Amino acid sequence: MALIPPIPTTDRATLAWVTALYVAVTVVFAYPVSLAPATTLLANDPDAHLYLWTMGWNAHAFATGLTGIFEANIYYPERLTLAYSENLIGTAVFAAPVLWLSDNLVLALNAALLITPVLCGLGAFLLARALGLSVAAAVLCGLVFAFSPARFFRLSQPHVTAVQWVPFMLAFLHAYLDRGRPRDLRLAIAAFSMQALTTGHGAAFALVAIVLLAGWRVALGEPIAVGRRIRDVGLPGLLLILPAALIYLPYRAVQDELGLRRTLVDWAPAPESFLASPSVLHTWLTGWLPGAPVHETATAFLFPGLVPIALALVAVLWRMPDTGGAPRQAGRRWRRAAAIIEIAGVVAIAVAAYVALVEPIRWRAGGVLLFTARDPWRAGAVALACVMLRAALTRVAPFAPWLRLRAWRERWRAWAEVNRGRPGPFYAVLTLVALLLTMGPPLGIWPLVYWLPGLSFIRAPSRFMVLVVLGLAVLSAAGLDRLRTAAPASRRRAVGVIAAALLLIESVGAPLPAVPFRVDPPAVDRWLDAQARPFAVAEVPVYPVARSQTVFMLHATAHWQKTVHGYSGGQPRLHDGLYDVLRGFPDRESLARLAAIGVDYVVVHPGLYEPGEWPAVRDRLPAFADQLALVYEADGDRVYRLTR
Repeated sequence: MALIPPIPTTDRATLAWVTALYVAVTVVFAYPVSLAPATTLLANDPDAHLYLWTMGWNAHAFATGLTGIFEANIYYPERLTLAYSENLIGTAVFAAPVLWLSDNLVLALNAALLITPVLCGLGAFLLARALGLSVAAAVLCGLVFAFSPARFFRLSQPHVTAVQWVPFMLAFLHAYLDRGRPRDLRLAIAAFSMQALTTGHGAAFALVAIVLLAGWRVALGEPIAVGRRIRDVGLPGLLLILPAALIYLPYRAVQDELGLRRTLVDWAPAPESFLASPSVLHTWLTGWLPGAPVHETATAFLFPGLVPIALALVAVLWRMPDTGGAPRQAGRRWRRAAAIIEIAGVVAIAVAAYVALVEPIRWRAGGVLLFTARDPWRAGAVALACVMLRAALTRVAPFAPWLRLRAWRERWRAWAEVNRGRPGPFYAVLTLVALLLTMGPPLGIWPLVYWLPGLSFIRAPSRFMVLVVLGLAVLSAAGLDRLRTAAPASRRRAVGVIAAALLLIESVGAPLPAVPFRVDPPAVDRWLDAQARPFAVAEVPVYPVARSQTVFMLHATAHWQKTVHGYSGGQPRLHDGLYDVLRGFPDRESLARLAAIGVDYVVVHPGLYEPGEWPAVRDRLPAFADQLALVYEADGDRVYRLTR
């Protein structure tokens, strides 16, 4: 413990100006939405509508009783329908007060989205400070995590980008492991629970980080001390983790009832995705790459930026000058060369086996051929050459694997003692593992782990790039501190300012694509809000596309009563058939189906029908007057009560 520096404190003034910096960068990077948050959205599509509805439903549940929050009003008569997708409860904590004060769902959603870069930046800043890095490095750490293109340009996806509690959790967890204070462990648990309430993706990222950090510390000699850990958690810790445990139950129930399971269909991102970024500079640079344009073949924006990668390499590869100690042993260079040859031989054998037993290897990025291996005999020849070369070095570097293993174990113990409190090695491991989870075959490890609890919730493993960005953020901060240490004292501030400026210049992608939008339910849906409750609603026309369902979900925000319509991560089999039947409304089958599930009102929107369809529907309605009673009409829309 003596080798671990005390966790630096950060005064309120520093936190204030750092927060102001992250707010200012968010305003610039998120333009024009940041300047018109009440009237614009980053996208006008079913997913954006789903997020609007989710914010509204959660705010409604906060005000009317949390016990039924998962019994959302969509997909009537199914239960626990909020668990069909991300619940975003933790994000709605920020959106709800805005909605209550403004009655503007668009403003509420944008407020919740725009606060995530600020909180991600602050969390990463505090994580870097907890790891002993300087204020300048911590500021850069926050800038990387908050505004790296691989995370920031997913701003319209709150289930992926609202991961602000992960760095807070890691900061407290490091503090606990370094200082042993139960309070820090409980704060880490609280941060994890907040992340689990915010997004399931973030909870999965947090779980991966926790497992890796625990394994890393044990490998470096940290005692497991199960009894002490349990005592440190205590009753307060159990109460803090309870929300995360309870929120898992409805998802488990929905998985069992609907059979929702993630598969390996289309799981691998295109290799070009790792070079793709919508920032202005990156788009210009990739335009110079030979072959097909990167953005035309990429399936996601996964390039984290040149500055974070360069600074991370500085942290990992740049050796600080020796400060004394024993001279290097004679022949060490030969032994190191021999070890490299041995590793190359093992890799060549593995490549030969993979090509012979599975398939040829051909890696491309942006039309550029990075590596190819089509013939196992060529890889075998490389392996044979490595064996012969290694044999030639036997005199200067004897082949003694057991002695070498023993020496490596001793060196590992000495290295672990020195590096237990340093951020670079662990965050290099975290970055590498997260990158392997993100990558496709043959290096990607997602097929080996996707079935694990927590990970089985994630549809696209490319989203683990967000965790890669967090690892790179810490490594970038460590790299900046190394550069600043090597620079003269008078130039250290300039080094930090230049690094931050270069990062922001290469990351900016403003103006973001934005569209005017507002949630304005029709008068007929607002009329329903004044009717006796509870009731259930169906609206027509229904088209076999998600957009029509999300439009009716937004209509239902006027009254928050049950609606048969829904769009989410899963859809019940009942509604697969129901929507097809409602295409024929009004007819005996559609009315019988609605009556069977207990629908009370049918709202008809003539203006939403395709050209020429409405007259035929209007002419059929009188034939069903015994089952449909017209009770309200406004702006051309009609409300019918379904009589049984």
